[in-house]
Amino acid sequence: MNERLQLMQGQLQAQLQSNKTVQAAQHWYQSLPTRDRLVVKGISALLVLALVFVTIYAPLIRSQKAAALSLEKNLATYNLLAENAHRFGGVSSVATADAPILATVTQQAKKAGIVLSRYEQDGKGLRVWVEKAAFDDAISWLEGMQARHGIRVSQITIDRTDRSGLVDIRATLTP
Repeated sequence: MNERLQLMQGQLQAQLQSNKTVQAAQHWYQSLPTRDRLVVKGISALLVLALVFVTIYAPLIRSQKAAALSLEKNLATYNLLAENAHRFGGVSSVATADAPILATVTQQAKKAGIVLSRYEQDGKGLRVWVEKAAFDDAISWLEGMQARHGIRVSQITIDRTDRSGLVDIRATLTP
């Protein structure tokens, strides 16, 4: 591999030295005074640096600026969606923070026709007991609490009763 590389270098040098333009450039450079040769070397170095900057660093800088602009636009869109999520059925943190969980749960239970036999605060959560409630109504009420108010069921126990379709529920609700 190394021999092949040396062979290719030798061929390239031979082709360059046989080129009349390259010979004229070498003759011109050799005829310059030492000070002028240093100036030519300095200008050549600056041209190489400029070429490296234009071909490598400038595209990287442009792509970084484009990525930053895209990120800024995406963040603006995300923030707009997050601010308006409550309008489209999403859960908004503002909606759950406005009313205490106890008031929201009891109000929604009355609207759904669910009778809470017992409830107690559990830190930020609320434990509720529902006796002899229609299973479909109770599940719809719990799903509605999550969808409209962001109140989730963190733990639930459902026991059947002696009557068909009615259940006893013990649940822990969290905002």
